[in-house]
Amino acid sequence: MTEKTDELEIIPVTLKELKGEIKSNINAKKTPGYDLITGRIMKELPEKAVIKLLHIINATFRLKHVPSQWKVAEVIMITKPGKSPNEKTGYRPISLLPVMSKLFEKLLLKRLKPIIEDRNLIPDHQFGFRQRHSTIDQVHRITNIIEKALEGKKICASIFLDVAQAFDKVWHEGLEYKLHRDLPRQFYLLLKSYLENRHFRVKQDDQYSCLKPIKAGVPQGSVLGPVLYILYTRDLPQQEDTTVATFADDTAILSIGDDVETATRKLQTSANKIAKWTKMWRMKLNETKSVHINFTNRKISAVEVEINSNIIPYADTVKYLGMTLDSKLNWNNHIEKKKQELKTKFRRMYWLMGRNSHLSLHNKLLIYKQILRPIWAYGIQLWGCAKKSNIKKIQTFQNKLLRSIVGAPWYMRNDDIHRDLKIETVNETTVKYARKHEHRLHKHENLEMLNVLDNDGELRRLKRNKPLDLIVLCQ
Repeated sequence: MTEKTDELEIIPVTLKELKGEIKSNINAKKTPGYDLITGRIMKELPEKAVIKLLHIINATFRLKHVPSQWKVAEVIMITKPGKSPNEKTGYRPISLLPVMSKLFEKLLLKRLKPIIEDRNLIPDHQFGFRQRHSTIDQVHRITNIIEKALEGKKICASIFLDVAQAFDKVWHEGLEYKLHRDLPRQFYLLLKSYLENRHFRVKQDDQYSCLKPIKAGVPQGSVLGPVLYILYTRDLPQQEDTTVATFADDTAILSIGDDVETATRKLQTSANKIAKWTKMWRMKLNETKSVHINFTNRKISAVEVEINSNIIPYADTVKYLGMTLDSKLNWNNHIEKKKQELKTKFRRMYWLMGRNSHLSLHNKLLIYKQILRPIWAYGIQLWGCAKKSNIKKIQTFQNKLLRSIVGAPWYMRNDDIHRDLKIETVNETTVKYARKHEHRLHKHENLEMLNVLDNDGELRRLKRNKPLDLIVLCQ
């Protein structure tokens, strides 16, 4: 690579800033890394030690060199439920980094974010690991596109891609090339040192492996890792007649056409470009776990989509960012799955929340609010558009659960139970979430979300509700 002349010095850390970071953003309860220095130790450092740490971090910024002791990860293997402990795929690795390394990363990220924002290095379609960008925002964005296609009697052909081990397979040389291209020289050199000569060791019970080099991937468990991944994938190819939606490595491609052949042809062209890009940057798509779906109210025969000569499996539903989207976008499958999940969890917890439980009413309600209600409330500002008969399924579950919690007799009205317990109905929850969501949209910094609010001249052919209608309809 040619010598980079884009100079921008990294602002040194002040003692006040360092103390504030240790006090506010270091968790004393987190498990320490291989050096056994805990968050509590960091919080109880004397003034002289904090000053020494300040000198080390500023020297790291000045010399563009990250100490090797901060680049060692301790990996703990957690057995996956239902998996054999004799198989390597039966474990989930958890990477523990030194607390000092995490502190250094947080301070560096504070200096890196303004540069990323000023240079618009994160594309508008990427919603992952960004402030004021949520999964619901991204799902609303793509469902808005689908709804417009359905209203216009068109086909929305889509594929939801699965990237195999996305964060673990990032090509270091390719990432360094992109950091060199996009960032000031000082930041590039520091991040280059941060990525080079990283090591890990595996801990199993009281046994440790020897140190092994990390040759690919962004550091797991770090605050810089997700940002580096987004910078690595920022140039994912797009074309004008398709829509790309990404949340970290969750990627969706949508194409609209008057017929299935036209929509699929445009989708295939976009998929070919992405497949070529992933091959160039040494990323692997898992074609068998990806999903191809056509959103339409018509009865059509799907046209196959291929990636790397492998046919993408076709389905009538797809799960994206925790929400189940069906081909007609009526939310039936999403609500049914949530209903079954709620029943299963309540059955397992009945001994805690049922009529015969000796747990206090306050604690029973607390369990419901913290564990069960979030299951169905997630995304209600979108799936609240479903038919009343589907919404009633969730309300019926809540009615039965509250009656069980309080041991209500048959003649007691559900409305009275909700009022006495101060529990919102499903409709009341919908209004609260929808109002908050719309308020966020009006202040959103991403142009893609502001376009969701632009409904001037929008065709309303179908007798179905839209998310922005919910505030009025549910009251």
